[in-house]
Amino acid sequence: MLERMHYVDRGDGQPVVFSHGTLMDWSMFNPQLAAFEDRYRVVAFNHRARTADYNSSYKLDDLVEDCRAFLDQLEINTCVLAGMSMGGFMALEFALRYPERLNGLILIATSAGAYSAEERRQYGEAFGALNTDGPVPRAFAEWVASLCFGPSTHANNPAFISKWVDKWCDIPARSVYREANSWLDKRDLTAELQHLSIPCLIVHGQEDAVLPLSHAAQPMADGLPDVAMTPVPRAGHTVNLEQAGPVNEAIDQFLRSRIA
Repeated sequence: MLERMHYVDRGDGQPVVFSHGTLMDWSMFNPQLAAFEDRYRVVAFNHRARTADYNSSYKLDDLVEDCRAFLDQLEINTCVLAGMSMGGFMALEFALRYPERLNGLILIATSAGAYSAEERRQYGEAFGALNTDGPVPRAFAEWVASLCFGPSTHANNPAFISKWVDKWCDIPARSVYREANSWLDKRDLTAELQHLSIPCLIVHGQEDAVLPLSHAAQPMADGLPDVAMTPVPRAGHTVNLEQAGPVNEAIDQFLRSRIA
């Protein structure tokens, strides 16, 4: 079970629960929490990599059960689940396993597909170097930043990127190694998307180099029965931070028009 310091729970009304990506924590959703806490019950929580339980092997199935237990702990019977990247991988698995617990699904910079053998090899080597004691090396954090943030953000807001690089350098390296190994061999869910009847929103940065829109978001949009998709200009993989305004507008419209 998660301790209070590992999640935030604000506001009243329809619960909207946010699930973060690799290297991130619940604070990556601060722009969304601030935008919606006056109208919804907004919750954001840390996965086990950002807790004292980081140093053990786990898979996305384990994160799904963590999420279910967390919702039970907060007595949230149904919610809109919003997942970014790894959080979206988990959210899709959650939706397929526990559809009765969801009123809607928001998929931010994520994908239903599996990684190719070459992608698994490349990411496996990169993240494998973090199977060591001590914090994330700065060189690794800077490499991740070069991928996660889009060219527009690098050009227009380098100070913002530096703050995240500094934050990543305080994270235990092995916690990130465990995170990556939870999703590196994830299964391809594309064919199963047709079974998700709940309303879904896809939000994806047009400058996303980690999961390009045409290879990640578009196949999900093509496979989901009830879906809206918002491509976001001038945003990379961390789209909800890089372009919070357009992302919040898309979420607001989705919640108002598609969620009872």
